[in-house]
Amino acid sequence: MNNYLIEYNDIYLLNNEIDSLIEKGFKEATKSIYDLDEESLENALNDLDTYSFLTDKKIIIIKNINKLEDDKLTEHLFKYLESPNDDNLLILTTNKLNMTKKINKELKKKTNYLKLEANLEKEIKNILKGYKIDTKSINKLIEYSNNNIDIIKSECDKLINYKEDDKNITDEDIETLVVKHLGDSNNLVFDLVKYIASKDKRRALEKYEKLGEYGIDDIALTALLESQLRLMIQVDLMMDERKSKDTIAKTLSQHPYRIEKTMELLRNVSRKELTKLIQNLGEMDYKIKSGKVNSKDQMLMYIINL
Repeated sequence: MNNYLIEYNDIYLLNNEIDSLIEKGFKEATKSIYDLDEESLENALNDLDTYSFLTDKKIIIIKNINKLEDDKLTEHLFKYLESPNDDNLLILTTNKLNMTKKINKELKKKTNYLKLEANLEKEIKNILKGYKIDTKSINKLIEYSNNNIDIIKSECDKLINYKEDDKNITDEDIETLVVKHLGDSNNLVFDLVKYIASKDKRRALEKYEKLGEYGIDDIALTALLESQLRLMIQVDLMMDERKSKDTIAKTLSQHPYRIEKTMELLRNVSRKELTKLIQNLGEMDYKIKSGKVNSKDQMLMYIINL
């Protein structure tokens, strides 16, 4: 079966793996790449269903497969996977597979699933060789860089130049110098959730205003908040089962540092309070989508009424 689903956190590992798969009988094949961030899945499906006139074999790479929705195009892809063309090498890639989505679970079953993970802590220590940095600071750097090795390398270069004199990189240095990147939605709302959970209205309002600078609309923000609050409930339930931080992280497909920080948040809020916060978000979301209220006013009232 020449159908592969690859989840990765390092583009170099991904490219090496793709080259390795191509070496196994597809060196002379034509190659087409489709990015679901930029185009419809339909284009890739047409390619899969069409025989090549130039060569018997084809390589079809579909990037950002996490963008799939439960629709007719995805059904078409699943039908292809049930009876694939052996002359096609199909490679589906994503830097993060959301396993809460049913279609992703099905996709994983119907393909050869590979997870490529660089040891980010080891990579950071190698890049910062000759510099002193503790584990807590390394984890913060990983979190702020969204587990992206390319971003990590760029930020490490900044830190190397910034701390060239004393060669001691601290938590404060990372806070000062490393930009918290916005690719991961959890990072966008984590601080806001922290202030909501602790009922720190002033800081929550400040964070909400800050998030507005990034152009995130209130409907999207509501969904992100709900996702993080539900994560907190999941972590809380698993803590009741006495599961370890690493086990929880693996089960929920989260970085251990994120789970550690979520556990800290749970000291400030009960499961009952989390449920109420989610219910209030749902009511607010309905009002906003109905078009009867101003979204910003509703978000401000949600925070003020904590």
